[in-house]
Amino acid sequence: MTTDLPPQTAGPARRIYTVEQLNKAIQAALLEAFPDSVWVRGEIQRLPADAGRRKHVYFELHDTSGGGAANFQIPVALLEWDRKTFGLGRFLDGSDPDLQLRDKLEVCLECRIDFYPPFGKLSLKVIGVDKNFSLGQLEALRREVLAFLKREGLLERNAAVPLPELPLRVGLITAAGSAAERDFRSGLEASPYRFVVELVGCRMQGEQTELQVTAALQELAQRGVDVIVLTRGGGSRGDLSWFDQRGIAVAIATCPVPVVTAIGHEIDRSIADVVAQRSCKTPTAAAEFLVARVGLAAERLADLAAAVGQRAEEALAAARERLDRTAALAAAARSSLQAAGRRLQDRAVALERRVGRRVVGAREVLGRQRARLAATAVGRVAVAGAEELNRRRRLRREAAWYLAAVDRRLEQLAAKSRLLDPQRLLARGYTVTLDARGRHLGSAAAVRQGQQIQTRFHDGRIASIVTDDPDARSPRRPEKGDQRGGTEEGSGQGTLFS
Repeated sequence: MTTDLPPQTAGPARRIYTVEQLNKAIQAALLEAFPDSVWVRGEIQRLPADAGRRKHVYFELHDTSGGGAANFQIPVALLEWDRKTFGLGRFLDGSDPDLQLRDKLEVCLECRIDFYPPFGKLSLKVIGVDKNFSLGQLEALRREVLAFLKREGLLERNAAVPLPELPLRVGLITAAGSAAERDFRSGLEASPYRFVVELVGCRMQGEQTELQVTAALQELAQRGVDVIVLTRGGGSRGDLSWFDQRGIAVAIATCPVPVVTAIGHEIDRSIADVVAQRSCKTPTAAAEFLVARVGLAAERLADLAAAVGQRAEEALAAARERLDRTAALAAAARSSLQAAGRRLQDRAVALERRVGRRVVGAREVLGRQRARLAATAVGRVAVAGAEELNRRRRLRREAAWYLAAVDRRLEQLAAKSRLLDPQRLLARGYTVTLDARGRHLGSAAAVRQGQQIQTRFHDGRIASIVTDDPDARSPRRPEKGDQRGGTEEGSGQGTLFS
């Protein structure tokens, strides 16, 4: 159908368009109404997770200004040539330092209105992104969350939770296997102290971040760790905005265990950093903070031991001075003074022994704590191994049951196929009548005089020529065994119907 035909008329006030004419008229009207690009504000929905790797990206813009639900929506396309021409790829692959497009992000996009006549589809073609608008929306949400936390008295709540002097059992929340995890563990392992790290892997950006991080905080608090470290590497401001969400902030503020955050770089500070007990710039800095705190406790212990020894030395020096001053006394008092000196010396020796025993006792306590922490870690690994073995056994049992059920079903289908095989009917004496092309003839009315037909038996075929007039045939049903019609010609007399 072409568009050269004018709209048909049927009566004085009736015009009839073809679908092609109508769609092209709509396209022309839209081009006339919107000759230039327009800016459209809305919330991104259905953006593919791998948008940064796709040539063409399709998603939707929703208008949620009337409440939580989308009252209006429109399809949006970001095509490969527009992406390259206008440099929009950086907003999809995370290379822009400030913004990355994602679901539920309110944006302001420069678009061309496009209508594709063959499909009758209206959509927006993106040619620009106002990142300042999106960053402003993120900042507005951030301020709203901060105001809520302040009203509820949550900003300083986790900061009031005391941090242990020896935080050797550390709960870690980050993406498993990430560079952030490696940097943090490397920082602890480089120290002379024996830390135990319990990791709970979570997504550090995306829709699941809030749910997974809050659950991880609760789980680690129940495990009884000394401190919880929440960390991830750097990213754009849009990436780090996931840690400005109210749920994560409330979970950190109300956590009974002190939380140390290390999110982003030096110029970034999320709401999670604000409500945490302490915030560090990087995962390495968080590890250095914990190492320094344990080192400070060790130094205090060493200082205490040194102070006790110093006081013992001072007491001994004072005793010697007193002995020197009494040396000039009369010989009659010399023996008593010497006895007093010996008593003082004995006391000094006893004091040294007590100090030594306290130092040894402190070392034994530290050794037992380290052994207990190591035993706890080994026990958890053993339990995890047993659970994995049970899961594998259960999987093998379920797989064996399923394969047995599939075998039984295949045997049933094979038996049914054998019963329905047409060759079985031919072997019982039935025949099949076909035309010259091998097509099945189901009735006498389908056959004409002079037509060549084939009769198929179980052991071969016979070709025949129809000699009688099909219209003059009696409608009677042929008697059993009376299946021949016409006369024998060519390869022989054949059967007309099966």
